[in-house]
Amino acid sequence: MKNRNKAIRRGLAAVAAASLLVAGLSACGSDESSGAASSDTLRVVLPAQPATLDPIVGARSAQVVWATVIEPLVATGEDLEPTDTGLITAWERTDDLTWTFTLREGVSFSNGEPADAAAAVNTLELVRDLDTSILKSFWGNAASFEAPDATTLVIKTKAPQYDVVNQLGTVYLVPPKYYKEKGTEGFASAPIGTGPYLFDAMRAGRDISVKRNPDYWGDAAATEKLTFSWSPEASQRLALLRSKSVDVAFDLPPTQQDEAEKAGLDVVATESAMKIVAFLQTDKAPFNNPDVAKAAALAVDRDKIVEGIFNGKAVADGGLLNVKPGTQPDAVVEQDLAEAKKLLGGKTVEVPIAYPAGQYTNIEEVAQAVGGMLEEAGFKVKYNAMDYGSLVTQIGGGELDGIYIFAGVPNVAVPSFFVNGFMRSASITKNCGSPETDAMADEAVSQADAAAADKIYSELNKIGVVEKNCYIPLYRQIYGYAVADGVKDVAYSPLNAVDFTDVTVG
Repeated sequence: MKNRNKAIRRGLAAVAAASLLVAGLSACGSDESSGAASSDTLRVVLPAQPATLDPIVGARSAQVVWATVIEPLVATGEDLEPTDTGLITAWERTDDLTWTFTLREGVSFSNGEPADAAAAVNTLELVRDLDTSILKSFWGNAASFEAPDATTLVIKTKAPQYDVVNQLGTVYLVPPKYYKEKGTEGFASAPIGTGPYLFDAMRAGRDISVKRNPDYWGDAAATEKLTFSWSPEASQRLALLRSKSVDVAFDLPPTQQDEAEKAGLDVVATESAMKIVAFLQTDKAPFNNPDVAKAAALAVDRDKIVEGIFNGKAVADGGLLNVKPGTQPDAVVEQDLAEAKKLLGGKTVEVPIAYPAGQYTNIEEVAQAVGGMLEEAGFKVKYNAMDYGSLVTQIGGGELDGIYIFAGVPNVAVPSFFVNGFMRSASITKNCGSPETDAMADEAVSQADAAAADKIYSELNKIGVVEKNCYIPLYRQIYGYAVADGVKDVAYSPLNAVDFTDVTVG
């Protein structure tokens, strides 16, 4: 695989429009009358329309589109660890509080601005300081960013932090002058980066296209053009692929995977780092009562969800901070209905369950399964299907109570990503933070390396999942997609990212 394919990208997205005509999707190809594939264009159908193409403010599922144009500062390899093959080519921990990075020399944005250390400083300051930054809480430990020369970036932290290099893997470099001139909305409508593709066009509600960057600093993209359309229905995505209206159909549930295989299509299924978690608002009734929170955790059987809804094509996972696929936590909560009922003491406790309708594979069935298990223990459940954008807004605003089901998608494969996002007092969810967990989080990242931090993260996981029951981890997704005959080298990463650079269309 080429060097660029080691630079794995990351993401999250908003729910698509409620309906989308097949004819509109088939027009995405180069032969609009027949829907035939073109060797110069790869046509991709996604489960949802990207909410924004601005990586400073945008949730990371949209990176499947923007990462073709905009690149992260540090590339990530197939082992999900940082590599020296991207915009940053070397790094050194100068002292406990200082990291020094070397940027690739001579790289420019497609508008001619230099993609240098000054640009990196500007991007990092936006990420840390902008109120709407999606990664704001992840960079609170950064004291300063400096560019002593064009290829040198110096990051100073307030306290020691061993995983700064990993965190740079989800910081996408934007051109300073252009971003300031356009603002987030203007930039999102016509993004500019250093990547192998250039933004081409956006047809509102229909599709987004990018074209090969002839001046890309790395290996040239194999395909001239990529076109992204979207459909919220998995059966429709598969139908579009089978009718040759698209070349790649992403996020196919087990049923559609089986159908695709029977149709002779090439299906890829990969255990991802994305895990579905039920979040309990433990700062509000009814879950501010520890016994009620414990009862809810004891009511849920994740193995039944995996077998009954996904036919075994998911991985039951009872942990929050075990980030990499194939890992399991030291301590979990197992279903115990008798104990759950005992904790409720015969009382009927009402609880709402919010979830993002259509956002994740079989999410409606999952919400119903969780609700059914809670009702068996003595809860009375009210379901609240929401569009993804509204759910995120209400989570961030602290407006929800009860339970909401949400995906944890680590942009980088380190436990601190979920700790900063979910377990700190100033985190996104604000449902489990405390001075104790804040101090433990600081202690963990101040260790010399990941191995030294593992014991602390294991204890943090135990506090959040087993003791306080702020989270009911459910399962890790096995991500499935299918490609048309002749399509080669779609590179999917467990971090929910895709590299299209080497893709060819037969």
